Amino acid sequence: MTNSKRDYFLACAEDGSLSMRPYCGSCGHQLNEDYFCENCQRQCRCTHVKCKDRESYSLMNALIKKNKAFKNFTIEILL
Repeated sequence: MTNSKRDYFLACAEDGSLSMRPYCGSCGHQLNEDYFCENCQRQCRCTHVKCKDRESYSLMNALIKKNKAFKNFTIEILL
């Protein structure tokens, strides 16, 4: 597994679409759209994705390969 202090998205598949929620890697607090952690009082940067299932992993993997905006993202599957 990757560094637990790394900010991340938690991804799951919902009706064939990818749903991603940002989390602070330091405290685990779910982040708002501005990626600012109210708990830690720090700006987070999410470039790692933790996928809840194989479907979300496949969707995210395809997105990383097809979209240059996601080229620096890393993924893992939580099973």
